Amino acid sequence: MVGKTTISRIISARLQYGLISTDDIGAGIAAVTDPSSHPAFHYMENLDYREYYIKKNISELILDINKQHQELWPALLKLFENHSTWDSETIIEGWALRPPYVSNLTGDISGIFLLPEDSLIEKRIRANTFSIASSDPEKMIQNYLERSLWYNRLIRDQVIQIGLNKISIYEGMEPNCIADECMKKLMIDKNL
Repeated sequence: MVGKTTISRIISARLQYGLISTDDIGAGIAAVTDPSSHPAFHYMENLDYREYYIKKNISELILDINKQHQELWPALLKLFENHSTWDSETIIEGWALRPPYVSNLTGDISGIFLLPEDSLIEKRIRANTFSIASSDPEKMIQNYLERSLWYNRLIRDQVIQIGLNKISIYEGMEPNCIADECMKKLMIDKNL
């Protein structure tokens, strides 16, 4: 709910780069595996996503996504290795790109983390319609929000501790302005 995909689309269009979402990679792995071989990619246990967020407690939600991101990283690492040596620049975006993983990447790779205020995340989650038709919309939103805020704080703390590139996102920032800030950081990093 930060706008990673929107910002990445703007930047990739401006630079005429390819664009890959880590969410799509995870969905692709889930499509060709099953719960017995790759349980981390099937954590919703055949539940509708809305009911998943109602049924699971916060600890379980966090554990599930941590497992998936950990299991997804080897595939993402291979993706980064391939694209850093090919002659085609690509933006790879998604919430599975954890700061400790990204900080160990080598090659011609630049990274930027978007760090929103907690209040912005809450506003966007509450404005979204993804809880419609759930059996308990408020509980679904509350659990999704709590996990999102936990994750946002984790990423913020890790980015600051490691010293990675970041852009603070505030309410009212337009996507094109955020993309401009990302471009400035990319130009500095790549000495363009």
